[in-house]
Amino acid sequence: METLETEKFFSDDKPLLKPISDHSEIKTKARRNAVVSVLIQPFQWLQMLSSRLNLSFVLGVVLVYGVNQGFSGSIFKVVTDYYWKDVQQVQPSVVQLYMGLYYIPWVMRPIWGLFTDVFPIKGYKRKPYFVVSGVLGLVSAIAIVVLGKLPAALALSCLLGVSAAMAIADVVIDACIATNSINIRSLAPDIQSLCMVCSSAGALVGYATSGVFVHQLGPQVEPLHLFSHVFRTCSL
Repeated sequence: METLETEKFFSDDKPLLKPISDHSEIKTKARRNAVVSVLIQPFQWLQMLSSRLNLSFVLGVVLVYGVNQGFSGSIFKVVTDYYWKDVQQVQPSVVQLYMGLYYIPWVMRPIWGLFTDVFPIKGYKRKPYFVVSGVLGLVSAIAIVVLGKLPAALALSCLLGVSAAMAIADVVIDACIATNSINIRSLAPDIQSLCMVCSSAGALVGYATSGVFVHQLGPQVEPLHLFSHVFRTCSL
């Protein structure tokens, strides 16, 4: 009887252990799943912040800290140095003075904050000032490009307008960050992490590409030259 049971046990078609190839496939799939989970984790984190806070708030942080401060701020610092040196042909000591004047709008940040709180526009304290800062920065930047070589005082005024636009947008988004951090205290560290990640990534991309832009386009680009350069690049 014992012999028959033993023979029946060993005569079963199913193997007791899986082949080695099956184990390697399982490990490979596990590694792939781990890599995929790591790659999609930042997107899941952003989705969580967007659902618990607001999608417009997350986009505002990305635009202000990533595009405005990080990318545009880094390019602004590099391009303006070449602009004063090559276009305006200003002495380095004067350039240092002008660079110090760029920080005046940032020193006035408490005043911009009072404006947003005391003078709401059509009942809104934040969104209209986003629009104001965007229009101010866009008009100031376009004026330098379109009007050609400006007098030094007018060029400095335009660059101060760009710096003021950055400072106003920074004040507005900081007020939104403070409000959300108070209302949802558990997400305060995540909000700060989002700000720093966007700022660092934008600055990295800006500093990495600013030299290429200055080399290819120059410190000041005429509109026709810019359009022709873009057309040639797209046609390649």
